Amino acid sequence: AGLGVLEGPLHGASSGLAHRMLLDVLELGTAAPVIADELRAGRRIPGLGHRLYTGEDPRARVLFGLLERLPRAESALLAARDIVATTARHTPLHANVDLALAVFTASFGMPATAGETIFAVARTAGWIAHALEEYDERPLRMRPVGHYVGPRPPQPLPEPR
Repeated sequence: AGLGVLEGPLHGASSGLAHRMLLDVLELGTAAPVIADELRAGRRIPGLGHRLYTGEDPRARVLFGLLERLPRAESALLAARDIVATTARHTPLHANVDLALAVFTASFGMPATAGETIFAVARTAGWIAHALEEYDERPLRMRPVGHYVGPRPPQPLPEPR
């Protein structure tokens, strides 16, 4: 189930979108036209903002701190900072883990889809731990109960005589 929700622009695909945007910024040398295009098109800026982490994303903070130690990541880090600063002129969003993954994947020549894979592998340990915890607890905490509220189904056909 966890892997199934990764697909889509808000989860797994977000790091790939951030990766492509970061490459555009690196190519142009500035974030301003890239961010302007995204905002004009009415799109979210990939790698910024998070529903749960309304302030700074702690995962991004840790990854950026590690990336700062890698000389190869310097130009991508500068581009990411430019993205955040440029976007902040329009909306107050913080970098999230997807932008940090984009810096990592772009810095080391990985494909745009690599961030999704890294994210999934990192989450797998937590998903497994959660499943093991659920199996050890009886009864399972997650017991969905359904109550049908739709129209009454048709009556069964009478039995043949």
